[in-house]
Amino acid sequence: MDDLFCYPTDDDVHGGTPTLIRTKKRRPRKASSFRAPWEPAITPEFPDSPVASRLPGTLIPEQYARATLDASGATTAVAVMAPPARTPSLDLGEIAHPVVEAATAVRERVRVAPWHRLRDRALEILPFALAATLISSLVWGAIWLPIPLVIMLLGFDLYWAWRSMNTGIHTVKGYFAIKAASRIDWKQKYEAETFTGHGRKPEVVAWEDVHHLIIIPTYKESTEKLSATLAKLAESEVARDKLLVVVAMEEADADAPARFEELSRRFGHSFLAMVGTTHPQGIPGEVPGKSSNEAWAAKRAKQLFCDEMGYDIDTMTVTSCDADTLFHPRYFSALTYYFATNPKRHRMFWQGPIFYYNNVWDVPAPLRIQNSLGGINHLAKLMRKHVVLFPQSTYSLSMRMCHDVGYWDVDVVPEDWHMFLKCFFALDGEPEVQPILLPVGNDGVRAHSYAGTFWEHYQQARRHAWGVSDIPYALKQFARHPEIPFLKRLRRTWSLTENHVLWSSQWFLITGVAANMSAATWGGFLGLQPFAQHNIPDWFLPLSRHILMPCMIPLVVMIILDTMMRPPRPPHWKFWLYPVQFVQWTLMAPITLFFTAMPALDAQIRLALGRRLDYKVTEKA
Repeated sequence: MDDLFCYPTDDDVHGGTPTLIRTKKRRPRKASSFRAPWEPAITPEFPDSPVASRLPGTLIPEQYARATLDASGATTAVAVMAPPARTPSLDLGEIAHPVVEAATAVRERVRVAPWHRLRDRALEILPFALAATLISSLVWGAIWLPIPLVIMLLGFDLYWAWRSMNTGIHTVKGYFAIKAASRIDWKQKYEAETFTGHGRKPEVVAWEDVHHLIIIPTYKESTEKLSATLAKLAESEVARDKLLVVVAMEEADADAPARFEELSRRFGHSFLAMVGTTHPQGIPGEVPGKSSNEAWAAKRAKQLFCDEMGYDIDTMTVTSCDADTLFHPRYFSALTYYFATNPKRHRMFWQGPIFYYNNVWDVPAPLRIQNSLGGINHLAKLMRKHVVLFPQSTYSLSMRMCHDVGYWDVDVVPEDWHMFLKCFFALDGEPEVQPILLPVGNDGVRAHSYAGTFWEHYQQARRHAWGVSDIPYALKQFARHPEIPFLKRLRRTWSLTENHVLWSSQWFLITGVAANMSAATWGGFLGLQPFAQHNIPDWFLPLSRHILMPCMIPLVVMIILDTMMRPPRPPHWKFWLYPVQFVQWTLMAPITLFFTAMPALDAQIRLALGRRLDYKVTEKA
């Protein structure tokens, strides 16, 4: 992953040459190198951009070359293969924001039937009730139901051992699949598979007709951070031909327009189009955050590119990402291939494996465990054939599907799984997730102080765990859509619920029991020997230990692969710190307790108590 998660050079961050972004040509490594597939494709050297470029059946109007657009106080700056000169402004008109269901009604104190309120509260309490029952069973089960408890724990041990082995195997497969995918010439693959002696297959979309809208939500991120994201995006093989970049800003960020003006000057010429939108604050019924910002940006981008400029919404994708996301140079070439060749393109999400390697060498050593496990587990899950997949953080979908379901909901904090569930239930259970096995890079949490980094990481983990609020939503949608096959609805809803309940409880069921093993007697970790020691069979601890010991094998495999996939150590990273990246794994138990289980419990308790979680942007140093 040498160049995918590299530190940006000064030229990258400060714009480099004012007319063209070029990557540095490097001497290719031998094919046997583990890192060779992660080399970015060399960006072709384009000639100077013309003032106008041909769209399907039309010509980009000259006034769109660079314009400032006012719509209800939301300022939008547009650059389409732009010369530096400004042209007169254009009014896009108003796009209505619908009021969103019961959540908005409650927030605005609209009358809701008492039984609806009671039902909603019961559904919000349910996830914590399930997790608390599992965790507390280690106490009350040991006292009153020791044999059922032992059977349950041994069953969970067997499940965990199988899951660990499965993850280890699929991580290895995923590593080699990424190497293979990074070598593919996706346009050549498209032509080889879609053209016959009689021309292109009729169900396939023409390569040149596909365009990609990329929404980059930002709130007070620095120009340097956004420059690194855009510089990497500019390395895409199809940046000049297909990428429509939207920098989605917030009105509450007073410095955003100046930052966008600078970014537009540096990178506006690098894409087919670069657009900035400003999401107004204080819209009734909205929750400030990524979801509402993306909804605003996508609606305006659709109106500009599809309604005004003639792009076909049926041949366009929209990609949701973060302000620090780094895409592989061939990601959008692969997305073009998958979108153009898949007959179910308007019912698909596409997901690449996400690795938190952008700043891995600057993150405190204990927190690298979380980042490493997160990326490796995500890769393994994408490799499994029989698994229920949800999009995560950075993903793509068809613009047609996004438009048909009314874009992202504006009154939610977690937007990725929620958007999938919204599409799933609105479109007869047809949407699925298709992996694109090209790596996506994100930053690990790093604040301006060492101690602050741990607190920011905890808050980010809690915000991610706030996805538990999707469980009440999914259960209500489950009941409202009997037209979707029962088992299909059950599989999705079960997977969602299982993920969040185990998120908060699995540490206690595995590590907590292991702590009791080390305490030599059942209950030693909890100080309950007088109550429970005589109830637990003597054979339980040795048997549980034998079941779980093989889990060390896939853990070692994941540590090795994590070491191989990380970018090279930067010059400022001292060599004598190198052993720390292995010693840190001895802290796995306390780190996963405080930064996995506890944030999840925090989120579930908040939901059960009716205390909403506001979207807080993670501090980025």
